[in-house]
Amino acid sequence: MDSENVQALETLSGVLLELGDLEGGHNALLKSVELSPDQGHTKYLSLGQLSEGLQALDYYQRGIDLLSKAVERLSEDQELDHEAVAKMDQSNESITLKRELSNACCAMAEIYMTDCCFEEDAENKCQTLIQKGILADPKNPEALQCMSNFLLVKEEIEEAKAKMQESLSLWLPKYQAVREGRLDSSDFDPVEVCPLSYDARINTSKLLIELELYDEAGEVLEGLVEEDDEVIDTWYLLGWMNYLRGQDYWGNSRFYLNNTKKLTAKFGVDNPQILQHAEELLEEMGPGEDGEDENENEINENSKEEEEFESSSGEEMEH
Repeated sequence: MDSENVQALETLSGVLLELGDLEGGHNALLKSVELSPDQGHTKYLSLGQLSEGLQALDYYQRGIDLLSKAVERLSEDQELDHEAVAKMDQSNESITLKRELSNACCAMAEIYMTDCCFEEDAENKCQTLIQKGILADPKNPEALQCMSNFLLVKEEIEEAKAKMQESLSLWLPKYQAVREGRLDSSDFDPVEVCPLSYDARINTSKLLIELELYDEAGEVLEGLVEEDDEVIDTWYLLGWMNYLRGQDYWGNSRFYLNNTKKLTAKFGVDNPQILQHAEELLEEMGPGEDGEDENENEINENSKEEEEFESSSGEEMEH
């Protein structure tokens, strides 16, 4: 009906990307940019995700410029009194835009830490972007996590740990309380309980393992297994983490790594290095003591019984 309808093109690109048609989604986004280059930040952020290196940085920057202007427009009306401005700052639109701006800054910073780490003044640009992301949304755990990663790259370990703990404090306690049944999840928006996606929390766990914050890494990874117990990376990371904790935890490590092998046999291997490393670790640790597998199975069964008990108790309380 209208091949130059920008909204239709952007919606189409989202559908095509979800279906795995990266080329079609990319082309729809480029057409949208051609038709409306100065409006709509979302298409630039999507193009940034689909691109690499300097090209990705350029798209993200264009998206950030549009986002920054949108945030400024919400605060520019001098006719509003202070009370009205305060209410406006808490509006859903304002919160959403600031979070998107914060995440986009961190996405650019991550590129400077990886693909473009050898670009001129990359370290300072990276730090400036992370600080801008935190300033845009001080309650964004991903921005604080990005700063932790930056500090870790600089080998400022204690500072990185402190920033990571600050990030976790924004969501992990409430998430744990919901998991343990101390809080009713129906009382909260799911995003309020856990604002990080599954993939983002996998990255969180990787960083926690690097920082040797094993208890926190275990909490995050166990929550991920509860949500989806067929993600190979999650089982592998649990195995790797327990291996690193020392021989007292190797029984747990064997259990998780054997599950990693079972899942790779069932679903195939996206990352052959994970399977190879899992097999190397299992070979290094050996078969374990007699009865170890049985003990692990018993622990697993007990955990299931506890979950069933908590679930039935919750249903009784509701009645």
